[in-house]
Amino acid sequence: MLLGGCGGGSESSGPLTFMTWANSAEEKGFRGIIDRYQKKNPGAKVEVEIVPPEQMYEKLDTRLAAGEGPDLARIQYQAIGRYSSQGALVDLTDYLGEGYGDAFTPALWQSVLFEDKPYGVPQHTDTFALFYNQKVFDQLGVEVPGSPEEGWTWDRFMEVARQVMDEGAAKYPFAMNWQGDGAAYRWMIYLFQRGGRLLSDDLKTPAINNAAGVDTIAFTQSWFTEKLVPPSTSIKSGELIETLFANGTIAMMLQGDWLMPFLADSMQDEWGVTYMIQDTSMASDLGGNAVAATADAKDPEAAAGFLKFLASDEEMKQFCIDAQFIPVRTSLVQEGLDYKLRPEDMGVFVKQSETVPETMAQEQTFPDFNKVNQVLADELEAAFKTGQTPEDTAKNIESGITEAL
Repeated sequence: MLLGGCGGGSESSGPLTFMTWANSAEEKGFRGIIDRYQKKNPGAKVEVEIVPPEQMYEKLDTRLAAGEGPDLARIQYQAIGRYSSQGALVDLTDYLGEGYGDAFTPALWQSVLFEDKPYGVPQHTDTFALFYNQKVFDQLGVEVPGSPEEGWTWDRFMEVARQVMDEGAAKYPFAMNWQGDGAAYRWMIYLFQRGGRLLSDDLKTPAINNAAGVDTIAFTQSWFTEKLVPPSTSIKSGELIETLFANGTIAMMLQGDWLMPFLADSMQDEWGVTYMIQDTSMASDLGGNAVAATADAKDPEAAAGFLKFLASDEEMKQFCIDAQFIPVRTSLVQEGLDYKLRPEDMGVFVKQSETVPETMAQEQTFPDFNKVNQVLADELEAAFKTGQTPEDTAKNIESGITEAL
């Protein structure tokens, strides 16, 4: 589906093409950006091609291989390194200007860099926090943390989970959203909370086969061995944990802010959101997307002009409000946004987004991360479903990463 729109280049270069996936709220947000930019830039156009999310990268890869890529593409942060390292994206250094990245939160700006050069512009993010069933917590007399610093420790979280189980308040205490091979990287939240690393500083060798790595595997494996989570919620499961939460099967879920509209429509019990659990440090999920100009862009300068407009304070603010996302400009994070749906809970996620480690962002966006992510998926699944020991799992991840790199 094509949406009429905006651009920033000369009329002779023709309309810019922008490939993205989008739900109804995101599409509304993009329509608004396009309309406003078109009014400010008469004669310029961007045609937005909406594709199903599961087809996005296949279509993008096919068109890039044929030299017929779109001018602009929306790309998940974890995929930026793969495309930039292959020469598929435009180095935006000369178009953005010196100091442009200083306005963005450090972890998110890090996410669009390859060899210290920007190959995209961060547009928004999302992250994880802890959803809880208010009815269950009232029944158990559990009070939730009021700030990121007060987030439950691993030990306290497990105490609450076992209390839910012991008192039969729900069939299972909780579940974590990491289902599907592509989402295994979300396990890294806990590794960084423990003070660990997946890769060395140079991103060339594994750094997981140590006490922090083994401890983190053991911690998350215990969720399954103690039957605190449904067995159907392992890494390679297709279970939708938001459905389990909405129907009362689980009392808590470690989940992203984008699920709030679903819960508002589908869950009868009262629910709330509190801050992510933590260990020796705080960490949460790196989510969201950047927008990049591809190497096939007919007019890179025009494409960069649109990117700058897309990621400007005013447009980022409006898009994040419309689509229920978290901004990635420091000023907007500090200001807070006037969200229409559950603004107090969104405030929790906005604060939580500041706990995404810059080092984790660097690891998750390096060129070969998709290979590393597959190793994680295979070995964590073995730990959670077949009882592979934490020590063997750490060794296997180490050797798998070495082979993949």
